[in-house]
Amino acid sequence: MRLLHTADWHLGKRLHGIDRLEEAQAVLAELAELAAAERVDAVLVAGDLLDRRLIEPQVLAACLRALEDLASVAPVVAVTGNHDDPAFWAELAPYLAPRIAMVAEPGSPDEATVTLETRNGLLHVAALPWPDPGGTPVTAGATVAHAGGLHLAEVTARIDALDEELRDRRRAAGGATALVAHLMVDRALAGGGERALTLGSAWAFPGPALPGGADYVALGHVHRPQGVAGRPGAAYSGSPMALDFSDEGQARGATLVEIGPGGGATRALAAEAGRRLVRIRGRLDELSALAAEHPDAWFLCEVELEDAPLDLVREVRERVPDALRVEPVAAASPALPGPGGGDGPDAADLGELYAAWRGSVGRPADEGLIGAFRTVLARAERGGDG
Repeated sequence: MRLLHTADWHLGKRLHGIDRLEEAQAVLAELAELAAAERVDAVLVAGDLLDRRLIEPQVLAACLRALEDLASVAPVVAVTGNHDDPAFWAELAPYLAPRIAMVAEPGSPDEATVTLETRNGLLHVAALPWPDPGGTPVTAGATVAHAGGLHLAEVTARIDALDEELRDRRRAAGGATALVAHLMVDRALAGGGERALTLGSAWAFPGPALPGGADYVALGHVHRPQGVAGRPGAAYSGSPMALDFSDEGQARGATLVEIGPGGGATRALAAEAGRRLVRIRGRLDELSALAAEHPDAWFLCEVELEDAPLDLVREVRERVPDALRVEPVAAASPALPGPGGGDGPDAADLGELYAAWRGSVGRPADEGLIGAFRTVLARAERGGDG
């Protein structure tokens, strides 16, 4: 049995003010083509379909179109993530059924588990939408560690119940099993623009405790594709396109899962429609040549400067029109001499260091200020008296 695992679309997310919705639509259309080419039996979407809970009509339309394109290939089971509005998607879910099963809010294990009839047999999918730590009741004054422990106990109980439901359905009818969840797992490697408040170790679920009754665990929330330490057959698919410059060099696309007698084996499917995010560094006159080495990319430009012009961003974008972010980088400062040619902070007094710095930027030192430095320093060395 073959599954397509995808997550963290974050439709509507802007990158330094640039609207990338058209680019994201092309990537999701490519995923549907990959699903068809690989003849998948089901599609698992592990949350964060949208980037914001404030619904924008054109963004929602793109999301629904992507879900429909995938559902035209194989049935879809999706959950909401921390960026999605669970109440909105719960209201919309009946209109997406039966080809798209959207699980937006926690329910009973029976309600949160879907059985699909595929051309390769039955597939039982348990669904875990984002378990919001804010929903865990705590007493006033509780520590983060205590609140995290209560939240972990709630999530563990929910996952254990879903695991038992999967085992019961397999015993009763046979078939393959999977869990699709939007969840932070301990030791997962973040770094693709995730919200830091949802990544703390206090809220992380231990990988080895993920359900053993699932042939495959399809995870969302972390944007870099990766496996889960201590739990073979569990993985994050990552985002289908790069969302942040920290994603530079990371493979993007979706995960193909093949469930056999030994569980779920995975293979990365690359999506080529998204533009790459590239960081380049050099002098202002070098940027055009550096950017030309990466056609059809968005750029973060680190500009090596001795004197920063007031209109640096304009000058950079004249040379690199697709520069989304410009960061000036100061040229290396000359070594500051000490008395007698010595090196190190103890080799010169404060006045000499100040004079050397003023000289390094081409400005004369203020002898009156140097005298004031020395007076204050002398008082401090005497303990403040005088």
